[in-house]
Amino acid sequence: MELMAYIRKDIKNLISLMDRKFIVDTPLRKWIKLNIYPKHNLIIKTKKEYRCTNCNKIFYDNTPIGDKTTCPKCKMKLLVRLNTLKYYKFCEWFRVLEYVDGYFVLRGFEVLSEYHDKKFSRYVSEHQRLVIGKDNIYLLFSNKFKIFLGNVWIDHSIKHTTWRLCNSYFSPWYWSAGIIYTGNIDVDINNTSYQYCDIKPVVSETKDFIYILQRILKYPLSYELLIKMGLTNLAVECDNFFIKGSFEKRFGVSKDYLPFIQKYNLTYKELKILGVIKRKNIRIIRKLSSLNYFDELNSKLDILKALNNGLNKDNESIYRDYLDFAERLKFNMKDKKILYPDNLKQAHDQLLKQIKDNEDKKMVEDIEKRYIELKGNTYKDKKYIIYPVPSYADLLLESSMQHNCVRTYNFRYANHEIDLYFMRLISNQEKSLVTIEVKDNMVVQSKIKNNQTPTKEQLKFIESWENNILKHS
Repeated sequence: MELMAYIRKDIKNLISLMDRKFIVDTPLRKWIKLNIYPKHNLIIKTKKEYRCTNCNKIFYDNTPIGDKTTCPKCKMKLLVRLNTLKYYKFCEWFRVLEYVDGYFVLRGFEVLSEYHDKKFSRYVSEHQRLVIGKDNIYLLFSNKFKIFLGNVWIDHSIKHTTWRLCNSYFSPWYWSAGIIYTGNIDVDINNTSYQYCDIKPVVSETKDFIYILQRILKYPLSYELLIKMGLTNLAVECDNFFIKGSFEKRFGVSKDYLPFIQKYNLTYKELKILGVIKRKNIRIIRKLSSLNYFDELNSKLDILKALNNGLNKDNESIYRDYLDFAERLKFNMKDKKILYPDNLKQAHDQLLKQIKDNEDKKMVEDIEKRYIELKGNTYKDKKYIIYPVPSYADLLLESSMQHNCVRTYNFRYANHEIDLYFMRLISNQEKSLVTIEVKDNMVVQSKIKNNQTPTKEQLKFIESWENNILKHS
């Protein structure tokens, strides 16, 4: 796997500037001692005595070896090990947010704590820098960062000498993680275009934070305004608020809605819903914001009537399919009895039967053509494989095994409105596992049997497929 790329001159100059500016100062060292080191300790058991290596407190307990107990003095919950323990280590990553020359930089560090000869040795090494610009992200590795066959480790025994640029295609796999130290950021951005941008309220441990920083670099005035108004949830999407003009032009509602928006710190989706329904009712807004297909359903329905008629996040897919069936069958889409059926599931199933009766040979052929078009997006590892739906027969079988209505997506799939994929175990590709719907190269939904959410491991594999295949297809 090729990870290194040619470093342009401007990036070389930026690296040189960072090396002159960035240090590990006393406040950062104190922060590490307060936030990292206390967790890197043990409770050492000698007969009936327990000693905490964090505060050296000796106490009596009955926690078994290998379990955790809480020190009565420092209140740290630590692992219990025997006093005969020869060696134990802790590794933890954290990040430091800096600003330099128009870039935000997340410096990746690892703390290594080694217990040996009844005492701890501590090592802190900077191994990575994620350089975030307005339009680009660059990942730099120190020579201390080692990778082989997907395994990553930090060599604390060697001295840092060089930074290497990672090929951005692979970079999300290797971005550093952990809590973020922002102690110097206010000083960094002083006397810049971002000096009034309070960065800290939107700092999180998710990688989405990286894209928020990019938006701040592009739209600092919008971000600053939203933060000062107490609208931190809107601030993270400041790119949607750089339009000049009246409050209503910028926010989609008149200014008398501002206290309500501030009180509930609305998200961008909630604000858009408020602009549609024009009602200061947070319960209704949050019900509607839970819908994945709000915009589509709102374009066909009076969304509040539909909500009163039983629309919710659990049946929105059925409602969406029902409306699609009605349109394809040339029903009167202004008829309230059609739009708001008394029994949604029953009405859905009745139209589904009519649709199935109208299936034709062209649809079957079009699905097979779609498989040929999309099979280049096939993705697998040692455990899982994702591939496009091969045929209408496979779609019917999937729907039967999964107890869902994916079979009703046949026309959307055949007509290039959506893409459909199956995720299987490599060891058992005949058995249904996860059904995935994709639109515009983004995963819209993924479901296992009975429309349940996949496991964390399955979702992680799907995310990897989306980032590394769909976004580049």
